[in-house]
Amino acid sequence: MSQATQGAPAPQPAAPPTAAVVGSPAPTPAAPGTGRGSAYESLGTSREDDVARRQAAQVPTTLNRLRLGAIVVCLLFGAITGLQLALSWQANRTAAADTEQLIRVQGIKTNLLRADALATNAFLIGGLEPAEQRAAYDGAIDQTVRAITDAAEAQPADRAALNALSSAVLDYAGDMELARANNRQGLPVGGAYLRKASSELRSTALPIVDQLVDSNSTRTTDAMGAHHPWWVFLPALVAVVLLWFVNRWIGRRFHRRVNPGILIAVLVVGVVGIVAAFLVNGQQNQNDELTDGSFQSVVDGSSARTSANDAKANESLRLIARGSGQAFEDAWVAAAATVDQALLEPSLNGLQGSWATYKSQHQEIVDLDDGGDWDAAVVAATSTEDGSASDTFADFDAQLQDSLSASGTATTQTLTNGNSVLLVLAVIAFLAGLAAAGFAASGVNQRLKEFS
Repeated sequence: MSQATQGAPAPQPAAPPTAAVVGSPAPTPAAPGTGRGSAYESLGTSREDDVARRQAAQVPTTLNRLRLGAIVVCLLFGAITGLQLALSWQANRTAAADTEQLIRVQGIKTNLLRADALATNAFLIGGLEPAEQRAAYDGAIDQTVRAITDAAEAQPADRAALNALSSAVLDYAGDMELARANNRQGLPVGGAYLRKASSELRSTALPIVDQLVDSNSTRTTDAMGAHHPWWVFLPALVAVVLLWFVNRWIGRRFHRRVNPGILIAVLVVGVVGIVAAFLVNGQQNQNDELTDGSFQSVVDGSSARTSANDAKANESLRLIARGSGQAFEDAWVAAAATVDQALLEPSLNGLQGSWATYKSQHQEIVDLDDGGDWDAAVVAATSTEDGSASDTFADFDAQLQDSLSASGTATTQTLTNGNSVLLVLAVIAFLAGLAAAGFAASGVNQRLKEFS
C-alpha cells in the first residue's frame, strides 16, 4: 500500500488568478445590440455639429449681403423717385413753353389771314387805299415776321418748318404788293395778283402753319399728361417690401421681431413715396382740368379767330370776283361753321352775340350782291363806320384776342405756379434715399456686433 502511494504523482497546485492592473477599470460587459450603433451615433452628432458651425459661420456673410442689398434698394428708391419728380417738374415747364409756342404759331396764322382780309377789303375800294387800313396790313405782316423769328428761337424743333413758312410769307407779301400797286393805278391785272397771292397763302403758307399748330398742340398735351403717380409710388413700394424681407430674416435669426434701423428706413421710404405720389397725382388732376379748361379755350379761341379772319377775307374775294365768287362764299360758310363750333366753348360764349351780328351783316352784303346791286354790296363791305360789318368784325376780333390772351396766360401761369415744389421734393427724395440707406445699414451693423 505504501508502494502504491509512492508511485502516484503529486497533484499540482492551481494557477493563481491573473492579477489585475492597479487602477484599471473593470471591463463592462457590452449590452446586447450595442457596439457599432454607438459609433454611428457619435459620427452623426459630429456631422450635425459641423453643419451648425458652418451655418453660424455664414451668418456674418449673410448679414453683410443683406446690408448691401438694403443700401442699394434705398439708394435706388431715392434716385428713381427723385428722377421721376424732376421729370414731372420739367414736363410742366415744357407744357408751359409749348403752350406759349402754340399761341405764337396761332398768332402767325391769324395775322396772315387778317392781313389778307385787310388787303382784299381795301382792294375793293380801288385807287389809293385808306391809310389806316394800309397801316393795319403792314402791321400784321410785320407782326408775322417777328413772330416767326421768335418762334424759331423758342422751339428748335419748329425751325425747318418756320424757315419754309418765312419764304412763303415773303412770296405772299411780294405778290400782294404787286396787286396793290396795280390796283392803285386802276390796272385789272391787280385782281389777278391778288387772287394769286390769296390762293398761294392758303395752299402753301397756311398748311405749314396748321402743321405747326398740330405738332405744338400734341407736344403740349403730351407734356401735360406726363405725370404718373403709380410709377412714382412703385419704387417706394418695392423698397418697403424688400426691406421687410431683410427685417424678417434678421428677426428669425436673432429672435427679435423688429430691427429699429430697418424700421426707420421703411418709414422714411414709405412717407416720401406716399407724399411724392400724392403730389404728382394732384399735378396730373390739375393738368387734366387745364386740358379741358383754359388750354381748350386757347385751342378753340385760336381756331375761332383764324377762321373768322379767313371768312372776312373770303367775303371780299367774293365781291372782287364780281358774280363768279360762289367758291369764296362756300369757303366763307365753312369758316363760319368752324367759328360757330369754337364759340360753344364756355369761356367764349360771350362772343356769340357779336359774331351773330356780323353774320347777319354779311348776309345783307350777299343779298345785295345776289340782287345785282354790287356797288351797294361793296360799300357795305368796306365801310368802317360804327355799326358797319367791318366795325362789328373788328370788335369781335379784338374781344376774341383778349379772351385768347387771358386763357393762354391762365394756362401758362397754372403750369408754372407751384411747380418748384416738385423740384424741391425731388431733392428731398434723393436725400431720403441716402438717409434710409444709412439707417438700414446701422440696423444690420447692430446685429453684426451682437453676433461677434
